Amino acid sequence: MNVTSGERKAMLRALRLAREGWPSVFPNPMVGAVVLDSDGNPVGEAHHECCGGRHAEVMAIDRAEGRLDGATLVVTLEPCAHQGKTPPCVETVAASGVKRVVAAMVDPDPRVSGRGVTYLKEHGIHVEVGLFEEQARDLNRVWVHCMSTRRSFLHLKMAVSLDGRAAASDGSSRWITGAASRERVHEMRSRAHAVMVGGGTALRDNPTLSTGKYSGHRPVRVIVTEHALPEDLTVYKDGNRTITAISAGCDWAPPGEAIVFNDLAHLLQLTLSLDLGLVLCEGGPGIATALVNEGLVDRISVFTAPKLLGGGGIPVFRDLWVTDIGSAVNLENTVVEVLGEDTLVEGKLVYRSY
Repeated sequence: MNVTSGERKAMLRALRLAREGWPSVFPNPMVGAVVLDSDGNPVGEAHHECCGGRHAEVMAIDRAEGRLDGATLVVTLEPCAHQGKTPPCVETVAASGVKRVVAAMVDPDPRVSGRGVTYLKEHGIHVEVGLFEEQARDLNRVWVHCMSTRRSFLHLKMAVSLDGRAAASDGSSRWITGAASRERVHEMRSRAHAVMVGGGTALRDNPTLSTGKYSGHRPVRVIVTEHALPEDLTVYKDGNRTITAISAGCDWAPPGEAIVFNDLAHLLQLTLSLDLGLVLCEGGPGIATALVNEGLVDRISVFTAPKLLGGGGIPVFRDLWVTDIGSAVNLENTVVEVLGEDTLVEGKLVYRSY
């Protein structure tokens, strides 16, 4: 790839800018853009701020204020070539005076997928694709996942004792982990489009599923149940959006918004249809086990507290169909972090091929 050190620096800046758009950009991708003038100096930058808003490339070009003759546009994703809520970005780029575009990756959206690159080349613009592609793809892993699977990205969060218990023998689980872990969970919720719990958790804990000090974004609460629940639960009374997901066959009519699902895979298709791209599941052993066994967990975070609850405690998972060590469900790309007295382990689940 023929790129300059200035373009590499600009792409790293564009990737940082792009992150500022989450979670409001979804179902659009996060995009950052930097314009370099003909001498390689940055003269304009922007990120896509919200779905339906102006695209990063267009805003960065506007902010370059005419210093575009012979300029280079560095962008984290191939400029779009289709009419959506905004006009195609490639038309603005081609008419701007920009002579070179450096993109991190081709847009996997079949409405674009190389058409943007082709359009720019046909209009005399030199295009390079692939600079920091891995980082760009990881940045938009939720969006790429949703594009390819047509279901929400499911992030499973568990809080456990050192001996693998989700709750004590009487069912009590608040608080297994400490304050630092709880704050991290608040942050996770603030970056999710929805927080999901099972009906058992809603009934036992009557949670608010709040974001604590991270109050800028309120995720939708999704309560998954096979049975009727009390209508005076906090999630039905506090004025924030709650969706009750009812399994087919349940004849209860919950208050407010409801969806009916056939199985958990269907449920995640329905949540995506509501533009809930990242779903953070904080359910108990029942829903957690079902999600893992059905191969629907895309990322897992396990907060482990230095507590022992003994054999009477409730295991964090039920039967995962593991018969020997070779059939264990493994994690890859694992990250380990200490939070106060707790330990957080995160990673991607590697599912068995059978």
